[in-house]
Amino acid sequence: MDNSFSAKDFVQSLAQDLVNSFARAGRATTPVLVGTAREQAVRLKLEKLFPQAVCVSTGCVIDVDNNTSKQTDIIIYEKDICPVFSINDTPESSYYPCESVIAVGEVKSTLNTSDLLDAFSKIESVKKLKRFGNEGASFRKYCSHTVIWGSKEETFNQFNNPLDQIYGFIICEKIGLGIDAFLAKCAEEVNKRPPYLVPNMVVSLHDGVLVYIDIKQKKTCTDPTGADFLYFVNKKGENFQQLLTALYSVITRGRSTDVFPFVKYIIDDSNYPGNGRVFKL
Repeated sequence: MDNSFSAKDFVQSLAQDLVNSFARAGRATTPVLVGTAREQAVRLKLEKLFPQAVCVSTGCVIDVDNNTSKQTDIIIYEKDICPVFSINDTPESSYYPCESVIAVGEVKSTLNTSDLLDAFSKIESVKKLKRFGNEGASFRKYCSHTVIWGSKEETFNQFNNPLDQIYGFIICEKIGLGIDAFLAKCAEEVNKRPPYLVPNMVVSLHDGVLVYIDIKQKKTCTDPTGADFLYFVNKKGENFQQLLTALYSVITRGRSTDVFPFVKYIIDDSNYPGNGRVFKL
């Protein structure tokens, strides 16, 4: 019996389980059932490794102006802070305030052109939601109720600071295009959008990981801001781990706005007390 425990080996086994889960899901009898089974496999694997304050589900993301994203396969949110508005307790018909959503993901089996465009569109629909009060000097770290008043340089800005944005990723079993064609299509879609609206990472369990890179500084970037190239690399057995590392970084370093805005989702206090009746004490 080996008396030592290797966290790397443990995560590697979970990654292999995910590959096997994708294969088992392929036995389902309709494309919808196949997709649902694969989405559930990813959600379960992620939730096993995240802190208890973080939860993984599916549904739509909303903002205080009632703007609503498209239905998203994976929603990672603050479990102890986020109010969940669920219709008949159905995960797919659940709505999550964007202020408490940490990341969203799209799950595909074989990532072809139509799936890639669909994933870009769904992630964009989440990222363009505006967090309430997102132009002030105050912010909080994910999973914390403590509001911090920062310096001018620390001002919350979800449009220019990747740490203030909802992280978006695409995960698939394999890429159904030639790698050059895949990279060209990704570059085309990225260049159509502002940097804050594009996926931050594409992960193929079989083929590799796509991120952004500043070639002069020889460093990867969270989004296209400051990057001049796409960077695709096959870590051969550790592609899923690259996504886990990125998500852990977002959970521990990412920022959102004050928890107070959640009141705005359930109470319209804009006219209070102007249209009320007053009576002298």
